[in-house]
Amino acid sequence: MCGIVGCVGLPQSRRFVIAGLQTLDYRGYDSAGVAFGNGDIKIFKEAGSVDFLDSTIPPSVEGRVAIGHTRWATHGKPNKNNSHPHLSSGKQFAIVHNGVIDNYLELRSRLLEDGVSFSTDTDTEVIVNLIEFHFRKTGDVLKAIASTMREIEGSYAVGLIHLGEDRIYVMKNASPLLMGVGKDFHLLASDASPMIEYTNLFVELDDKEYGYIEKEGYRVFDFDGNPVEKQRVTKEAELLRHTLNGYDHYMMKEIEEIEPVIRRMTNYYCLDEGFSFDPELISKLRESDHIIFLGCGTSYHASLVGGRYFEEMGIPTASYIASEWAFHPMFPGKKPFVILISQSGETADLIHCLKEVKERGFETLIITNTKGSTLERACTYSLLLHAGVEVSVASTKAYVAQVVALLFLVAAVFDLEYVKKDLDKACRVIAHIHKRYKDNVKEIAEAIKNEGDIFYLGRGYDYYMSLEASLKLKEISYIHSEAIAGGELKHGPIALIEEGTPVVVFVTDKLTAASMRGNIKEVESRGAKVYVISTSELSKNGDAIVVEDYPSYLSSIIISSIAFYLAYYVACLKGYNVDKPRNLAKSVTVE
Repeated sequence: MCGIVGCVGLPQSRRFVIAGLQTLDYRGYDSAGVAFGNGDIKIFKEAGSVDFLDSTIPPSVEGRVAIGHTRWATHGKPNKNNSHPHLSSGKQFAIVHNGVIDNYLELRSRLLEDGVSFSTDTDTEVIVNLIEFHFRKTGDVLKAIASTMREIEGSYAVGLIHLGEDRIYVMKNASPLLMGVGKDFHLLASDASPMIEYTNLFVELDDKEYGYIEKEGYRVFDFDGNPVEKQRVTKEAELLRHTLNGYDHYMMKEIEEIEPVIRRMTNYYCLDEGFSFDPELISKLRESDHIIFLGCGTSYHASLVGGRYFEEMGIPTASYIASEWAFHPMFPGKKPFVILISQSGETADLIHCLKEVKERGFETLIITNTKGSTLERACTYSLLLHAGVEVSVASTKAYVAQVVALLFLVAAVFDLEYVKKDLDKACRVIAHIHKRYKDNVKEIAEAIKNEGDIFYLGRGYDYYMSLEASLKLKEISYIHSEAIAGGELKHGPIALIEEGTPVVVFVTDKLTAASMRGNIKEVESRGAKVYVISTSELSKNGDAIVVEDYPSYLSSIIISSIAFYLAYYVACLKGYNVDKPRNLAKSVTVE
C-alpha cells in the first residue's frame, strides 16, 4: 500500500524523490520520508503529507543516492518514529519498504536475542536489521540480501542504501517494483509514473528477484543467486502523467475523462468487423461452462455487471469477493474460466486467489489498468483498460473502463456488433450528463450533506449501480450509506426508514420500473426524502434527474457519472480531501 522511489546519479535527487513521492501518495499518505547518501546517510521523515516533509528538508540537500517512502500504515501507528526510511541498529543500512512481513515477530525475537536493538513498531525494521546481521557475517551485501530473502515470509518491494556505497539495492516479492533506465543515472519506484519525466525505458522485477542500481547500470539475480538478463520495456508517457489540467481535484477530472476513455477503448478493441481480442482467449471463453469473477470493492461491483452480461447470453457465472474466496475457493462447473479484475494489477487478495487457481491448473484473464503489473504478467491472458493514470483514491473512470472491457469481451464471444453503436450513443449521453446535470447533483448534495444515513435503491443493473454509488459516498464523505435491492426492502431494511431519511433511487430499466415505483411509494409513506434518477421514458413528475433514454444494460456505464458527482460534491461541501480519503489507499497490496 506504500510507495517507494529511489535514484542514483541524478544531479537533482531531492527534486526527484519529493516529486516522485507526491506522484505516489495515492498509495498512502500517513507519513513520508527520504534518505540521502553521500558517503554518509541523512534521513528526513515526518508524519503527514509529502508537502509537509518537503518543507522540513533544507533546499540545498542532495545525494549521490536517494530513496523515499510514502506510507499507509500496517504495523505501527502512523507517526514520525514509524515513518520510513529506517536505519539498521548498526547504522550501516537505510531501508524503504512496501509490503508486509508475515513472520516478523519471530524474526524480531531472534534478533533481540542476538543483541539487535529496535526503535520502531514496524515489520520493516526486521528486514534492515536482518540484512545487517547477515552482512556482518559475510561482508557482502548481495549475499546478505539473499540470506534475508530465504528467511522472511510475506510481500516486499525494498530500496536499500548501504553506508559508503553509491548504489541502491533492491529486492522484490508480491509487491510492485520497477527500475528506470537512463543515461548515467538509474531510478526505481513502485510504478512508472514518478520516473516517466526522466525515462520511458523500464525493467520490471519479478518475484523473488534482487539486485542493485548504480549510476552506470544495474544487475538482477534470481532467488538462487543466478544473474538474470531482464528485458527492457517502454511505457506511454501520456497515460502516466499526473496533471489537474485546471480542475480542483483529480476525482472531478477523472469523472469527466470517462467519455474519452470509452472512445479510446473502442479504438483499441473494436475493428470494422468484430473485435481485436486474442482468438485463443475468445475460444477458451466459448468453451467454458462457468465463468468465475474475482474482485474487491469497485472491481467486484464491475464483476457483477460483467457476470450479468455473460449470463444473459447463456453462460453461467459466479462473482466472488476475492478476500473471501481466497480462503474458501469454489470452482463451479466442469470447465470453469477465471476472470480477475484489479485496477492496479497488484491487489494482494487477488494474488492470493491466483495461487489457488494455478494450483488447480485453470486458465485466467486479468482485467487491469496497469501493464507489467504482477497480475498482468502472471495470468494466462490480460485485457488492459487504457484508462490512463487514475490518481484519486476513489475509482471512477477505471470502474467504467472495467465494465466496458467486460462488455466488449462478451460482445466478442457472442458476435454482438450492436454493442459498438450502443456505446457510441452512451458516449453522447455521458457528455450531455457532464454538461447539463452537475448543478442538479449539487442541489441533492447540499440537501444530504449533513445526513448520517443514506440509502440507495435499485433493481437489476440499477442495483449494481446502487452498490457502487453507495461505496463512493462512504469512501469520500464518511457518511454511512447502504445499497438495497428494491425487492429486499420489505425483508428487513425498511425498518431503517424514518421521517426525512434520504433515499436515492435509480429507475432506468423497463422490466423493473413499475416495481421500483412501488418501492418508492413504500419509503415515501414512511417519511423518506426520495431523489429519483430516471430515464426519460420511465420518468415521473418530481424525479430529481431525468436523462435521455438508452439501453438499460448500459446503466453502470452511463449513470455512474451522476453517482460519482454526488459523492464528490457531498465531500467537497463537507470540506474533506476528496482525492485522499482517510484510512484508504489506491493500491491495496496487503491482505
